[in-house]
Amino acid sequence: MKVDISSNQPFYLQIRNDLKQKIESGEWREGALIPSENDLSEAYGVSRVTIRSAIKELVNERYLIRRPGFGTMVFQNKESLSNFTLVRSFTNEMKEMGIMSRTLESEFEWIKADLKLAQIFGIEEGDPLYNLRRVRGDNVPILYSDTYLLPVIEISDDVCLGSLYQYLAKKGIFFDHFEEKVSAVKAPREITQKLKIYYDAPQLKRIRYSYDENNRLLEYTETYYNSLLYEYRTSISYRKK
Repeated sequence: MKVDISSNQPFYLQIRNDLKQKIESGEWREGALIPSENDLSEAYGVSRVTIRSAIKELVNERYLIRRPGFGTMVFQNKESLSNFTLVRSFTNEMKEMGIMSRTLESEFEWIKADLKLAQIFGIEEGDPLYNLRRVRGDNVPILYSDTYLLPVIEISDDVCLGSLYQYLAKKGIFFDHFEEKVSAVKAPREITQKLKIYYDAPQLKRIRYSYDENNRLLEYTETYYNSLLYEYRTSISYRKK
């Protein structure tokens, strides 16, 4: 689309309306990166200042969100149950519950993908993966996580200390979308020992698949939570029409 120079409507509002239509129609899906200001400037035949003004309007209306150093993304394309997710980091969840979490135990190493992991990541059996295993909590264990990461960047041992997603963000790695499965299971004995659980009550298990903007799986994690110490919380906010 080129702006209509004969219209009384300012250029930035014409562009704002066109971008909004792309979002509401689903052409630009929730969580997707939008084209750069340079690309939009060329596409619409206007200056970057005009593009920036149009984007600012949509940011204020919560159609778009800026991520410093990464780009501008679609904030929310539609009101849907896709907002129900455990995608927040454990660190932030614990802060909301008034608990200062920390890593109690950790192991980090290179491994070779077995058949299961090769099928999950769509790689060859024997290909390298990062494996991060951690027990996290406050004074007592709250969760045990077993994380596998595609080696798209170099990761060092300090990934063990705090929030995994904050660490990856500092390395320039951001996720586009997630898939999660949550169920109540009887945790394996070695995991109940790590969580210091000595009973047969079901525990909360979460499996998470984390993808980049090219739909490439970067992270696969299995997490077991002590059901007596952890509560699942979620909040939903919708963009006003």
